[in-house]
Amino acid sequence: MSEHTVVLESESQTANGEEPMNDLTSSAWRTAYVAAILESKDAIMASRISDARAAINERLNSLVQITPHEHEALDAAMQKLATLKVQHVDVTKPTAPTGDTVPI
Repeated sequence: MSEHTVVLESESQTANGEEPMNDLTSSAWRTAYVAAILESKDAIMASRISDARAAINERLNSLVQITPHEHEALDAAMQKLATLKVQHVDVTKPTAPTGDTVPI
């Protein structure tokens, strides 16, 4: 099992002085994101990634204002999920025969 580093906001001010994101709108996507990146079973990871991406898209389309800091976090999360999908999910999918081989 590989190690993952999860960085979440603290309850105090962030390093650049912004208020932390501690409301429910950011909590839902962050919870789904953390579940995806901490998942160790490839068979379940695809579903976790899908759930996290849906939660992030829901947050991006919500009527609640997104701070610049949260928008950066959303973008970074989507990039990490795309990487996870390629590294763990797409690699483990069985490929269909292409017809390039000839039976002997």
